[in-house]
Amino acid sequence: MMYFIEWEFWKQAVQSQEERQETERLVAEFDKGKRKYKIDPEKANQELEQDHTQYQFSATPYSEGPFYAFNDRYLEIRGGFLEERRGLITLISLLYISVMIFSGWAVYFLFFKLLNNIYLIMDGGFLFGFIGFIGMSSGLVYYFFKRIWKFTRLELFTLRHIRVRFNRITRQVYIQRPDYCGGLLVLEWQQMQWPLAYGKEDPKAIGIRNMISWHPYVTGLPYLVTQAIGKRSEKLGDLPNEAEFIRRYMEYGPDSVAEPKVSSLFPWPLPCFYPMFEATGKNWAKWMTILAFPAVASIGVGYWLSQLLCWQPRWPQDIEDAGLAGKPRPKTTTLDDYSPEIQERLLANADRWEIKLADKPKARKKRVVKDKPDNID
Repeated sequence: MMYFIEWEFWKQAVQSQEERQETERLVAEFDKGKRKYKIDPEKANQELEQDHTQYQFSATPYSEGPFYAFNDRYLEIRGGFLEERRGLITLISLLYISVMIFSGWAVYFLFFKLLNNIYLIMDGGFLFGFIGFIGMSSGLVYYFFKRIWKFTRLELFTLRHIRVRFNRITRQVYIQRPDYCGGLLVLEWQQMQWPLAYGKEDPKAIGIRNMISWHPYVTGLPYLVTQAIGKRSEKLGDLPNEAEFIRRYMEYGPDSVAEPKVSSLFPWPLPCFYPMFEATGKNWAKWMTILAFPAVASIGVGYWLSQLLCWQPRWPQDIEDAGLAGKPRPKTTTLDDYSPEIQERLLANADRWEIKLADKPKARKKRVVKDKPDNID
């Protein structure tokens, strides 16, 4: 389920009218009887106007990354909402693919057996088995690409990791994502928001990742950009500390923060188990994880296989050279960077990201006491 949330966000942004109507119907059924929450436009505008580059999130900047690069020009961190869930879809998909391969091999074996002995066509049992395997193989392949492939590609035959690069020279943020999650983005550092790092941290934020976002009001894009980065938090203060770490790096340079450990992009086996142990700061959680070791081991193996069957593309050359002397600043992503069909769908769904007016509290009527008794002053 590694890229499931990124995929869902992009699906909502490019939904057709029929798909959107069905989604809204399902949401309406789910929310029936619940009070609708609407944003206070004044508060929302204040948050959008907040200059996070001058906001001190914490007095103790710190982040465990994982970082893939840290130098004078840029800092690169892992992105992804559900990195710890990676592996399960891989195991299920590989099992299904194994069955497809077996059925295909059976058809191949029986076909050449028939070529060597044409009289087998008169054997009813052989003919029944041969036709049965052809039907089964065809059905498995059809169902795989019709129903299963869209989930398989969330973990297999895709980008090994989402990478987010903060370039302090160009003051831009680059996000490398699969095309089905929105593709490569070039965004402005100055326009970025930290939805979970401002103010007093909610205890409910423990166990989740930091989020960075760009609202359409500031980017001009007709959709909201949201990306999770780093590891899951283990205690209060982790999210503000990480936001402050990146802010100080971008504003004051690499000397303003402690140099972090840089991880390799190579798919080594042992690091594949690390995401499952994130946010296990309490001893009981660690013990529960150890007690469930067979399941952890299975998912860890699935995680490793997923990495082996994925690739990590290089950044485009203009992003790779960004910040070097004499090199141009990469062009910020705009609506024109998408195909005409995608542009049309993005604009059709743009109203989803508008700030809705908050419900005004109803004026309370004064209570009037009629026929007041004489004995009450």
